[in-house]
Amino acid sequence: MTYRPYRRAVQAGVFALMFAVPILNLFEIYAVTGTFYAINIGGLGIADPVVILQAVFAAGTVGGPLLTAAIFPIFLALLFGRVWCGWMCPYHVIADGLSWARRTLRSRLFGTTEPEPLSIPRPFTANMTRYGFLAAGVIAAGAIGIPVLNYVSAPGIVSTEAMILVKERTVSIEIGFILLLIVLEITVLPRFWCRLFCPTGAFLAVFRGPFTLRVGTGARNPKSPCCSENHCSTACPMGLAPFREGQNLLCTNCGRCVDACTSKRLRFMGF
Repeated sequence: MTYRPYRRAVQAGVFALMFAVPILNLFEIYAVTGTFYAINIGGLGIADPVVILQAVFAAGTVGGPLLTAAIFPIFLALLFGRVWCGWMCPYHVIADGLSWARRTLRSRLFGTTEPEPLSIPRPFTANMTRYGFLAAGVIAAGAIGIPVLNYVSAPGIVSTEAMILVKERTVSIEIGFILLLIVLEITVLPRFWCRLFCPTGAFLAVFRGPFTLRVGTGARNPKSPCCSENHCSTACPMGLAPFREGQNLLCTNCGRCVDACTSKRLRFMGF
């Protein structure tokens, strides 16, 4: 089974939803309102858990409505892992496009198709960096009472800019942050935001159990790839060795490694 067509279909649907919601609101249809910071679907409130976490630290209290809004994304993460990142996040779609553009430019300018090393290649260091960033942002939100991580939430900003574009035919100054990420990713730091900083991806990765969907081979302690070419590691956008690191907190369950596995030993496991 090849997962790429299904993942692309889900990504396209979510990207279309960003524009469909404000268009429906313009016609006074409010069955769905909001952005990817917080969205309301038929009366069901769903919010980015990092937004809720900052609000809790800033207020110093835990409120029922706040926690209820975070239940759905946390439940989704417990079942499917970081499926939000690999299959739904609008910035991840942009990052995929930037990765393709970077490979194309390298091929045309330097005549090379060899895989490019990622900035901070070690998964442990990458995880330490993004959890440090998440912790610093949450502490700052509690100290000054401002949700500082909201100003650097790539999916939230992309969604908000889509709404502003539809409703006001313009964009806000926050689009500058996305443009900065685009320039950095395509020039010097491929995949750096999702691997090293994204607070939402870091927070959702914590919620997992023995039943959570994950990539694996079924082997008890795999130490080497199924093939000499190591196709799965080459395909992984997070810089993992999927045959032994499918449960790493960086894994987004995007399925690229499963599609790339020529021996078909790599597969999704869990519930």
